[in-house]
Amino acid sequence: MRFKELAVLALGAMLVAMGSCGDRPSPASSEAVTVDPAGVTLVPYTSGVSGIKGVAPRGWVEVKPGQFQRMPGSDPTLLAQVAFPGAIMEQVTGQWQLPERVGSRDTGPLSWDLYGAELEWPDAGTLGSDIALAEGDSGVYLVILVTLGDEHEALHDTVFAPAVGALAPLMAAGEWKGATHPLPTADGSAPIDTRMRATDGMTMIYVPAGEFRMGHPGVQWVWGGSLLDGDWGLQVFSDEQPLRTVHLDDFWIDQTEVTVGMFRSFVEATGYETTAEREGWGSPWRDGPMEEEWPQVRGADWRHPRGPESSAQDDHPVVQVSWKDAAAYCQWAGGHLPTEVQWEKAASGIDGRSWPWGDAYDGARGNFCNAECPIKRWRREAYDDGYAFTAPVGSFPDGASPYGALDMAGNVWE
Repeated sequence: MRFKELAVLALGAMLVAMGSCGDRPSPASSEAVTVDPAGVTLVPYTSGVSGIKGVAPRGWVEVKPGQFQRMPGSDPTLLAQVAFPGAIMEQVTGQWQLPERVGSRDTGPLSWDLYGAELEWPDAGTLGSDIALAEGDSGVYLVILVTLGDEHEALHDTVFAPAVGALAPLMAAGEWKGATHPLPTADGSAPIDTRMRATDGMTMIYVPAGEFRMGHPGVQWVWGGSLLDGDWGLQVFSDEQPLRTVHLDDFWIDQTEVTVGMFRSFVEATGYETTAEREGWGSPWRDGPMEEEWPQVRGADWRHPRGPESSAQDDHPVVQVSWKDAAAYCQWAGGHLPTEVQWEKAASGIDGRSWPWGDAYDGARGNFCNAECPIKRWRREAYDDGYAFTAPVGSFPDGASPYGALDMAGNVWE
């Protein structure tokens, strides 16, 4: 957990963190769409980043390389045309959960396996999806179309089928050296201003005054950059609406999560007893059915994050602490808990990026649930940071925010 100007705490003993939290309400209904799905005009499309050429719908917005949306932020319709250099089909079919195979198609440059599925969304009806996968000399190629159910057939005929027929490798085998998606990094143009807090030795970073884009319009498709580890999907940020411009005065915020060692100094100086210690239990993750994964465990507290048999490491973030515990620490340290607005600006800068470092997910820039993670349904084998649970604070400097804040995504829930 993190104490930010001076503290934000995680309420669990875990482990893995997410950049954003939210519900998964239904996507926008078809009533919001005024475009005739059968009246789509296709134009030539070439992407040196993805190494493909083909066609794309005129007027649709390219929200990421090879990913087109009709109405970004309000319409779940998505056309994705992506390539994965060096991959083979067995990697894709073995590591990605594919829907039912419905046929095949030979277009000359590539031979495609076709898949289709329907997904029911409460209050919105059915989303239809078409997926085409092909293996070429340079890698694996993918076309995806996801639409609202009542326009699926029309867009299948006018968008998906022509896109599959037109897609071809842009370069010959061995010529493609680029990555599938660029990974934008934090803007390093402004120097990072730091100071040390005398009470606990925490390094703090300065966030200047000014406006920034806070929140999110609601619904968007997020492609994480790799089909092999499953980091793509419909992301819904209902508790982050609306997207708006906010002005903040300048402030200082902790560069990392508060460590166990720092919290120990607070306890030793004040005799403070945490909520978990007073009540006799905490809530670490335990293997089991999903509804039983966060049980009340006797003896779990900040010293014993996963139960009485475990021991907290001084350079790891302190967990199993409540909001009251966090507020007490901040008061002792000479500050206060940050507001939601302060935390978000420190995490994302002023340009509305999805992650502290940019818009593309990169599992190497934080401690996420990857190869070492015990939670199978979240695990992403493509990355291995060496930690099954928490990592020492500040272990991933490449994941810094534009102001230099670390672990704003990953390590623990905040």
